[in-house]
Amino acid sequence: MAERVEEALTLFRDRWPILKASRRFIERRSKTLAELPENALRDLRKTREKALSKIEDSLSMLREAVEQRGGELYLAKNPEEANKVIVEICRRFHVRKIVKSKSMTSEEIGLNDALEENGVEVLETDLGERIIQLLDEKPVHILAPAIHKTKEEIAALFSEKLGEHVPPDAGGIVEAVRRDMRKRYMEADMTITGANIIIAENGVVVLLTNEGNDRLALAYTPIHLVVAGVEKIVPTVEDALKIVRILARSATGQRLSSYVSFISPENISHEGGVNTRKTILVLVDNGRMNALRDGELREALLCIRCSACFHVCPTYNMVGGHVFGNTYTGPMGIPWTLITGGLDAVEFAQLCYTCGLCLEACPVDIDLPYINSIVKHRYGERYGHPVINRWMARYESMARVGSSLSPIVNPLLSWKPFRRLLEYLVGVDSRRPLPRFTWRHMGKRVKEMGEERLGRLALFTDSLIYYSYPELGESMAKLLADMGYHVVLPPQRSSGMPLIQYGFLEEARKVAEQNISIFAEFVEDGYLVVALEPTAAYCLKEIYPKLLRSSEAVKVAENSLHYFQLILMNWEQARPHLRSLRGLKIHYHQPCHSRGSRIYVKELLERLDAEVSYMDLGCCGMAGTWGMKKDGHGYDLSIEIGRWMTQQYQATGAEILATESTVCSLQFQHLSSMKILHPIQIIYPRSD
Repeated sequence: MAERVEEALTLFRDRWPILKASRRFIERRSKTLAELPENALRDLRKTREKALSKIEDSLSMLREAVEQRGGELYLAKNPEEANKVIVEICRRFHVRKIVKSKSMTSEEIGLNDALEENGVEVLETDLGERIIQLLDEKPVHILAPAIHKTKEEIAALFSEKLGEHVPPDAGGIVEAVRRDMRKRYMEADMTITGANIIIAENGVVVLLTNEGNDRLALAYTPIHLVVAGVEKIVPTVEDALKIVRILARSATGQRLSSYVSFISPENISHEGGVNTRKTILVLVDNGRMNALRDGELREALLCIRCSACFHVCPTYNMVGGHVFGNTYTGPMGIPWTLITGGLDAVEFAQLCYTCGLCLEACPVDIDLPYINSIVKHRYGERYGHPVINRWMARYESMARVGSSLSPIVNPLLSWKPFRRLLEYLVGVDSRRPLPRFTWRHMGKRVKEMGEERLGRLALFTDSLIYYSYPELGESMAKLLADMGYHVVLPPQRSSGMPLIQYGFLEEARKVAEQNISIFAEFVEDGYLVVALEPTAAYCLKEIYPKLLRSSEAVKVAENSLHYFQLILMNWEQARPHLRSLRGLKIHYHQPCHSRGSRIYVKELLERLDAEVSYMDLGCCGMAGTWGMKKDGHGYDLSIEIGRWMTQQYQATGAEILATESTVCSLQFQHLSSMKILHPIQIIYPRSD
């Protein structure tokens, strides 16, 4: 996989075609989703959950509705069975030529190859899919299969295949393809489409497209074959409309796709209304019903295939679906590949480093970061975890040793032969600058301080603050004490995030149990838990309750706060101790695990009169120990993500780049010429 990553990075370097397209989708998406009622996305999740809970009843209802209208319905257990059924249908109706509109399920089952092996010609009519078909490639994106190709490359392809000069502009390419394909529609015996939604109560198939190729195909052919997964079924028209209202907005930022077709099995296909179209549905299980019964994977079936998770995924945007995926690509492609293709096909799951942006983007609120960690856990249990990940998962032990031997370790970290040895033995890339350790770690600096005028706080840190930057943690504790809090630093483990992101879930569960048992006692005594690192807060509030499924973990989560959230909540008490930032130009980078409806640090800096710039560009690519790993799917990919982002930030002209994540700071200190500061260094002057 490392070689494929390197190849993609070389191909896309400085062009970033997938990333740039994703940014356009994100900008449009945010505007159109904001127009929806506040409860629209919650209702969508309920609609999808209801559809899954009734899927067997809906299948029976759908079969009855389709057969009453003269159609046919087949349920295939696996790709072999689906292809066998479809080939037999083609033989029965003497089908020799097929025009096909995009269907990911047909890609999943390898339908084109099965048909062509049996003498049936298949023409992809979606422009992107046609490009991919002529190139003999797999789609790089479920919505935009050829998003990685330039207009010059596409024009050259069609010039060669059509035997005419095709100009390298969108209009010229479309016109040439339109002329070539028009006659092929009229020669076809059958149209194959996928389905965005299938309505059980009336057998209607819903298709959303921007090219209208499905409609043109169906205008000429007497047979419509629908190939789709069983999860696409919803009970009612009302359910379908809820999905339609959101799907295009979340996918491409359109309020509605250019063509929204509700195709009934009894539709008229030929001009003049003489011949009725035969509609045949082949619905594919292929692991879906097993996933429905799998408590950890079931949630993935809620997916509506909008690809919003692709657009925010930092690694996918750098390498695309040929590397980050199989048939199904991007973040959602990890569980869907497991469901439909099995564990041996999900090695690419290592490209997900659990930044959490896909969860934020998902309109159905699927917890893809956690599900993808489960997939990595299952893969590792069967095939073994990569050795490099096993070393990286021991980060806390290594940091503890580094701190206790800091006079010896720190000089070695600047010695190239030692770094090369560390790369060879452990897998830490020798090009990555590493933080230094301090013998006087945070546990030796802060035990308890302050009075109890405002309340009592228990601090939760993480390895970098604890062992490498304890002065930051000490300052954060002292500010809270100045405000009137009694502050304690209990004995604790670090958050365990690398264990989670690499799929070592049993070990992560043990870390979570230890931390929750410690902090649950403090919560019981009336303490609030304050996380000093964004990732520490994320683990407390989001991950630990899922790992442990205990009332204690939920109670600790409910009584936990981000550090700067607490400062804003007690602004009147904090303000006298903070410096004015008038005239200071600061660019703020928001860490992935600080994301939410309120941007605490940005608001805090603005209240102190700083001139703050901010861009929502997602993850910096460091991702803790992941950005330290040698090979392409570690340091190299991390640097490419961070390099693009750093260019955007430096263009703002800000003097300071501020971020509350010490991990993100490592990335920017390595890549940026800006002054990199933690917010506490900016807002809280210390005389000692």
